[in-house]
Amino acid sequence: MGVLRRTKWPRTRDTGLAAARRSARVTVVACAGFYAARYGLGDRTVAIYALFGAVAAGGLSSVPGTPRQRARTLLVVLPLAMALVTLGTWLAVYGWAAALGMLVVGFLVTYSGVGGPKMVGLANGLQLFYILPCFPPYAPATLGLRLAGLAAGVLLMAAAEVWLWPAPCPGRYEDRLARAGRAAADALHGLAEDPPRYSDPALLPEASQALRMSRVPPDERPVSASARDRALSEGAGHMRHLLAQTRQLAESLERGAAPPGPAAKGLLTASAAACEDVARALSGKAPPPTRSWCRSAVRVFESYRVRPCAAGTYSATMVRDGAIALDITHTADLVVTAARIALGAPVPAGTASPEVHGAFWYAGRSTPELYYWRVRAHLTPRSVCFQNAVRTAVALSAVRLVVGELSLAHGFWALLTTLTVMRTSAADTRTALRPALRGTLAGAVVAALILHFAVDAPVVYAVMLPPCMFLAFASGSVLGPGWGQAFFTLTVAAAFSQVARSGPELAAARVLDVLAGAFIGAFVGLLAWPHGGTGELRRACARVLDQGTRAVTDVTDTITKGVRTTDALPGARLAQRIAEASYAEFAIERHVRRREGAASDTDFQAIMLMGNRVITMGQILLDNCPPGALSAWPLSAAHLRDAAHRLRLSTLEFSHDLRSGQGRPAPVGGPVTGPTTDAQADSTVIRDVCAASAGRDPDPLLYYAVDAAIWLASLQRAIGAARTPRAATGTTTSPWSEGSS
Repeated sequence: MGVLRRTKWPRTRDTGLAAARRSARVTVVACAGFYAARYGLGDRTVAIYALFGAVAAGGLSSVPGTPRQRARTLLVVLPLAMALVTLGTWLAVYGWAAALGMLVVGFLVTYSGVGGPKMVGLANGLQLFYILPCFPPYAPATLGLRLAGLAAGVLLMAAAEVWLWPAPCPGRYEDRLARAGRAAADALHGLAEDPPRYSDPALLPEASQALRMSRVPPDERPVSASARDRALSEGAGHMRHLLAQTRQLAESLERGAAPPGPAAKGLLTASAAACEDVARALSGKAPPPTRSWCRSAVRVFESYRVRPCAAGTYSATMVRDGAIALDITHTADLVVTAARIALGAPVPAGTASPEVHGAFWYAGRSTPELYYWRVRAHLTPRSVCFQNAVRTAVALSAVRLVVGELSLAHGFWALLTTLTVMRTSAADTRTALRPALRGTLAGAVVAALILHFAVDAPVVYAVMLPPCMFLAFASGSVLGPGWGQAFFTLTVAAAFSQVARSGPELAAARVLDVLAGAFIGAFVGLLAWPHGGTGELRRACARVLDQGTRAVTDVTDTITKGVRTTDALPGARLAQRIAEASYAEFAIERHVRRREGAASDTDFQAIMLMGNRVITMGQILLDNCPPGALSAWPLSAAHLRDAAHRLRLSTLEFSHDLRSGQGRPAPVGGPVTGPTTDAQADSTVIRDVCAASAGRDPDPLLYYAVDAAIWLASLQRAIGAARTPRAATGTTTSPWSEGSS
C-alpha cells in the first residue's frame, strides 16, 4: 500500500519568552501607575492600589484568549474587582467580619472556576482584590482613592495587553481538530481506493494524541461550559475513536484481508468526505458541514449487506470489516454534529436530547443556562472543584482570623502565601511549600540588609523596584518558584519602603506572615481531602465502570430479550462527565507527573474511553433496534448476553480496587479478562450471521448483532488495556486505550 502525506503539527511555544513578555508588561504598567500616583499626585493610597491592581490583573491572573479578548475580560471584571475592594474596605472594621467575608469570597471565587479557564485564571487576582483592603487600617473614607487606584491599574493593564508587547495569539483547538479530520480523511480515502493504500503508521496515533487536553496549552483547551467548548471536546472524543477504528481496519487489510466491497467503500468514502468537510469548516474555509454524506452511505450499506448471497460469499473478515466501516461512518456523523454545534449552526430536529445528560443536550441552549448546569453539577462534596473551593476558603478565612488576632503587620502577605502554596493535595502543597519558604527567607535576608543600610534613601527603592518585580514574575517559570518568592519579597519591600519609612523589621514581618500563611494552608490541606484529585478520580472511574457496564447489560438485554428494567445510559453519561472533570484536576498535580509511566499506574484514560464508547454505541443500538429485535436468532442473542455479563463481572474486582485505593493492574498471566474470550463471542456471532445470510434474505436487524459484538469486543479490550502493566510488557499503553481527556 502507498503512503499518504504526513500532517505537520504545531510546535510548543517558547514559555520562557512568553513569561518574559508578560513580566515586562506587568512591571511597566505597575511601576508607571505607582510612580505617577506616589511622586506625581503625591497620594500613597492610590499608588498602592494602582500597583496591586496591575499585579492582580496581570501578574497573579492568567486570562486565556487573544490580546483583545484578554483586555475585554479585564474590563468586564473591573466592576467585580471594585465591588470586592468595597466589601473588603467595609468589613475590615472587625477581624471576625473580615474573616467571614473571606470565607464567602474565597469559596465563591474559587468555585466559579468550574465555568471555565477564564475564571480559573482570574481567581488569584480576584482574591487579592478582597484581601488587600480587608486589613487595618479601617479607613472607609479612602474608598474613593482605593477604587481610583484600582481602576487605573486594571485599565492600564487592559491597554497594555493590546499595545505593549502583546502576547502572541493562542492556537485554536478547532485547528487541531481540523488537522485530525484531514489526517482521517487522507487515511479513509486511501483505504477506499483499489488497491487500498495507507498512510505512515505513526500518522493516526499522532493525530489522536494531539487532541488530548494534556497535550494542549491551557489557553487553547475547550473546557468551559459554553456549547462551543462542549462540542469541541465531545467532537474530539469521537474523532479519536474514528482514528482508532480506521487504524484497526487498515491493520486488517495489511494482514491480507480482502479489500472492502463496494458498499463498504462507499462508507469509507462518505466518512472521508465528512471528515474533510469538518476540517474545512473548522478552518474557516467552508460553511458548516452537513450529515448527508454519512446518512446516505449508511442506508446503502445496510441494504447491501443483507442481500441474498451464496454460501461462502461473505467471509467472517468481510462482515467484521464492514461493521467497523459502519462504526466509522456513525462516528463521522457524530463528529459532523459536534462541528455544527461548535460553529453555531443549527442541528436537525431530534439530534439533541432534551434530557440534560442525553446526547448533544447542550445544542441550542443559552450560555447562562449551560453555566447554571455546570455549577449545579459540581455542587457536591464529591466534586474536586467543590473540595478545592472549600479548602481554599477555610484556609484563607483561618489565616485572616489568626493574623487579626495576632495583629501581624502587613498580614495580607500571609493570605498571598496561602494562595501560593495551596494545591489540590497535601503532597502538592508540601512540594510548593519548601521553595516558597526558602525563597522568602533568602529574599528577607537580602531585604533586611538593604533596609538597614539604605533606610533613608528612597531613591534606592525606586531604582530596585522595576528589576525586582520583573524577576519576581519571570524567574518563577524559568528558575523555579523559590526564586520568584525571593524576588517578590524584595519587590514588596521596595514598594512599601517608598510609601512609609521602613527598616529591617519589614523583612521580619514578611517572614512571619509567610510562615503563618504557609503553616495554616498546609494544615488545612492535610485535614481537608489531602489526596486531592486522586481519590476522587478513582471513585469516579469506578462509577464509570459500574454505570457503564450496567448500561451495557441493559442495552444488550433490551435488544436481545425485549426486557428493559432500567434506563442506565443517563447514569453512565453523568458518571462519565464527573470522571472527565476529576481527571482534568488530577492531571495537573505535580506528583502525578512525577509518577507518570510507573508500572503500578492505572490507565484512567482507558476507562474513560470505555465509558465514551458505552454511551455512543449503546444509544445507536437502542435507536435502531426495537426491544427484542435480536430474539429471533437465539444463538447470537445468547452470545451477546453472555459477553455483556462477562464484561460486567470482569470489572467488579477492578471497581473494588479503584474504590479502595489499590487500583493495581492485573498481573501478567492472571485471569483472562477479555480479548481472547471476547474474540470467541465475536467470531461466533459473525459465523451465525454469515450462516443466516447464506442463500436467503435475512432480517436487516440481524446485522446489528455484528455491530453489538464489535462494540462489546472493543469495550473488553479497553478494560484489558486499563489493567495491563506497562513495565511488564516493556511497552507503553496503546494510544487507542485513552479517553477524551
